Amino acid sequence: MIVECYDLESLSNLFTYTGYRSKINTWYQYVICQWRCDAKILYEHLINDKFIQCGFNNLAYDYPLLHHFLRHWKGEYEYSYGQELAQALYAKSQYLVEELFTEVKKPLISQIDLFKIWHYNNKARTQNLKGLEIQMRMENVEEMPIHHTTWCKEGDEIPVLAYNKNDVWATYQFLLVTLGQTEYSIYKGKNKLQLRNDLNKKFHVNVTNMGDVPMGEELMLQLYCRETGQNPYYLKKSGGTPRSLICLNDCIPFWCNLKTKEFNNFLEQIKSTCVTGEKGEFQFSVIYHNYKFDFGLGGSHGCIKPGVYESDDYWMILDLDVSSLYPSIADSLQLYPEQLGIQFMQQYSSFIKKRIAEKHKPKNERDNVLIEGYKLVLNGCYGKSNEEKSFLYDPLYTFKTTIAGQLFICMWSERMVEAVPELVFIQTNTDGQTIKIPRHKLDLIRKVNEQLTKETGLGIEEAFYSKMFIRDVNNYGAVYEDSTPENEHIKLKGDFEVDKEFHKDPSMRIVPLAVKNYFVYGIPVEETIKKDRDIFNFCMQLKTNAKSVPLFKHLVDGKLVDDELGRMTRYLVVNKGGDSGILLKRFVDDGRITGVNVGYSVKIFNKAYHLDNWNDYKLDYQFYITEANKLINPLIIKELDLFE
Repeated sequence: MIVECYDLESLSNLFTYTGYRSKINTWYQYVICQWRCDAKILYEHLINDKFIQCGFNNLAYDYPLLHHFLRHWKGEYEYSYGQELAQALYAKSQYLVEELFTEVKKPLISQIDLFKIWHYNNKARTQNLKGLEIQMRMENVEEMPIHHTTWCKEGDEIPVLAYNKNDVWATYQFLLVTLGQTEYSIYKGKNKLQLRNDLNKKFHVNVTNMGDVPMGEELMLQLYCRETGQNPYYLKKSGGTPRSLICLNDCIPFWCNLKTKEFNNFLEQIKSTCVTGEKGEFQFSVIYHNYKFDFGLGGSHGCIKPGVYESDDYWMILDLDVSSLYPSIADSLQLYPEQLGIQFMQQYSSFIKKRIAEKHKPKNERDNVLIEGYKLVLNGCYGKSNEEKSFLYDPLYTFKTTIAGQLFICMWSERMVEAVPELVFIQTNTDGQTIKIPRHKLDLIRKVNEQLTKETGLGIEEAFYSKMFIRDVNNYGAVYEDSTPENEHIKLKGDFEVDKEFHKDPSMRIVPLAVKNYFVYGIPVEETIKKDRDIFNFCMQLKTNAKSVPLFKHLVDGKLVDDELGRMTRYLVVNKGGDSGILLKRFVDDGRITGVNVGYSVKIFNKAYHLDNWNDYKLDYQFYITEANKLINPLIIKELDLFE
């Protein structure tokens, strides 16, 4: 099947469509306005060819507008003049922008929406196409050249079509990433579309345009309804089980068995607390074994002081994780949302057993689609159990899960300290802990883990680090013992991440790269930064919203001017002089102006340029070195000798 990446623009009296088919390397561009009307050939292009359209947020905007055009063509739009039709499409366009629910249930042309597949409609993961253009290092990061309210004149279609083409090219490049056809390390080889197609065939559920969590929820809905004979539509409409008050005493697992005063005080606090489920409503800290554990309704965390920690011949750094924590707890305690009954838990447990059995088969005999499908189902149920609009909604189920996880951490900590008193806690997360122990006492920790698995049903996995550099529980680096320069095996989190997920800020990749090289290989920060010849590693991103306007203040013919920029700006921090300037933000409500990277000069890099002489970029190396040292210095200054 042919795939056509596409984008359209609708201005007050101008409509444009751009499509690109990579299979035959062909572009299609159509214009509808007073001086040019390609409406008939656009219609024929859309109905005569069998193809799939691929866009970005096209299910909510682009396709509904095209659908409107197609449905109103016969007997109406086919007789319209160009300007009349452009204005009618613009009116529909504005309606779609203002409406919350605009998706077409039965599209005339099959759609792939990359925006939804990547779950960018989730507020915690939101990203736009311009941000992706920066992430994918495109040569041109371009904003719409003409505001949609502009009354266009002949010739205005030219820059709009060029902008269209750039957006479609970005969509195509992002499609390649979605297919795993990229050198970007965290996405290479991971074909999201193939997984969805395989799941569609395996489970007979259409999950093509869904993110991972919604996909898991939809699979669970359909499979549960098939098992129980219920109607998915009515089950979704019936809602979940709201709770006005939840007593945490009802959330204590049957296997909870605490011994120490510190953790029993925490248990008593749980027993005496009732919550409504608001964020931050329940918080408690425990100091145990010279280490602080912090607990909340969502989980637990803790971290040793900032520093660099290394294993040696005597000491080892051991990382321990509970396998599939939330699904394992649900299975162990036979939990289920009240409205779905025991049948839900029976089916849920069967998914766990089937997945484990499949994973134990030889690699060439495994049904990887089943393994991935059940993984999505199992992980999605917990997350959706605390969303009011989900058929899985039951906050008691949510908090039984999280409280059980916290009490497991408490039991686990007690047992490990009892077995190895010299143990040092390095990090604690909701589903695991990192500790340092004498190497010869590893078997004692393993025996603790085996016993806990027998008591609770929660399995524990282990890994070994040679070094950790830690700022806090969310920002750290960990070097696995088997890591080599040729085959790196390094975990980087938070500000230490080098290759970040595409919804995160990719600014100054050179900084975490230099920090990694410093801590892992002992390479001076200045050496990494000054030897690097990838200009995109030095790029910064400025993202604004409707509350502020970004400005570039610079000299033009000896006069200072403020150029208004788009909401996504790519730039370099450079030495002062030449055509450099400063970045500012002007707030719409009160006209207040604040600086960006105050004290430094920048060059706008939305249109990338490549210079034969690297020094001609005039990068301000000291800025990047300073940013790297901001990550390094707190760890060095407060560095602890782990083994004293």
